[in-house]
Amino acid sequence: MTVPYYTYAETFLEQLPKGVFLTVQGETQTNTMTIAWGHIGVIWGKPTFIAYVRYSRHTYALLREAKDFTINVPTTDLLQEALKIAGTQSGRDIDKFATAKLTLLPAKQVKTPIIAECGLHYECRILYTQTQEPALIPEALKARYYPQPDTHIMFFGEIVDVYRLD
Repeated sequence: MTVPYYTYAETFLEQLPKGVFLTVQGETQTNTMTIAWGHIGVIWGKPTFIAYVRYSRHTYALLREAKDFTINVPTTDLLQEALKIAGTQSGRDIDKFATAKLTLLPAKQVKTPIIAECGLHYECRILYTQTQEPALIPEALKARYYPQPDTHIMFFGEIVDVYRLD
């Protein structure tokens, strides 16, 4: 790892609610989506990022095929339109990279590429997946976040590298 996983945690945590890009390279396609939920921490003695992806998302199918993913963090406000495209359109229907004018670069440690326009990158290898248990979600949260029965699956990614390009 280039630097300790927590070195840029403040930058990441400030941007996450505004949106970051979760990128994955499946067997036949690379896709990105905007996420605003996630966790950085330690589990099983490994630095990890936990990504939450709904079953209905195209990215979910690609993550099931993949062994890794990248988290690409905008470090300027110039990518607001790209975050909107990646968060509201499906990779089933469009090439989000072309539409949002995003450039892919090879990652250092994983197969999934990084997004060049983002200043901060986390490279993650999938360690484990876990489905949410709908019966355990409090009713108030279920009503707000899951009016349709489309919960999340959690992808636990070991952070194998983190670095800035800006």
